[in-house]
Amino acid sequence: MKRGIKHDFSLLALLLIPVGVSLNVVGYQLSTILKLPVFIDQIGTIMVSMIAGPWIGLLTGLLGNVVNGMLNPIAIGFSIVSVSVGLVSGYLSKWRFYTNIFGIIIACVLLTIVQAFSAAIVTVFLFGGVTGAGTDLITATFLATGRELWNSVVSTNLISGAVNTIINFGISWLIIRKVPDRFLIKLNYGAPYIKKEVNVNG
Repeated sequence: MKRGIKHDFSLLALLLIPVGVSLNVVGYQLSTILKLPVFIDQIGTIMVSMIAGPWIGLLTGLLGNVVNGMLNPIAIGFSIVSVSVGLVSGYLSKWRFYTNIFGIIIACVLLTIVQAFSAAIVTVFLFGGVTGAGTDLITATFLATGRELWNSVVSTNLISGAVNTIINFGISWLIIRKVPDRFLIKLNYGAPYIKKEVNVNG
């Protein structure tokens, strides 16, 4: 099965985008309304990127932030975070990082770093370090200890980002485990997630 930007945009993969965007929007709204110190707004992005590839994941993340931005303009600024997560997660799936526990740990660390630094850049340079989210309390705590703004924001995003990644990936993984094999096999990146016992027994 051919892969790459020219081949990943199959009809089946495109049909996954609205599903992924919906999951992102629901997660973002819950995080925002409840003022949670973590964001569960990448579930759809990670899930789609795992089985449909980096470019579909990138598009899912971008569209999720555009939709969220209609309700909360701050979300638009963080589009780069979702785009980065979708792209990196898709390539990690392509390189089969998600097929064993060691690879999953490395993947989660990489996704946390990508998410933390991209979010910190947006938070500091676009919003001056304050976005009105629950994570602002963590940043304020670091600032109170005498740390500089950039250091405080990065530290906050590394802490919350680690939790974000674990939750978002964990839920994405559980969803994919419920997807029928006959559906997964039709996707460019779905084969590694086919339940082996089912596949072997026909």
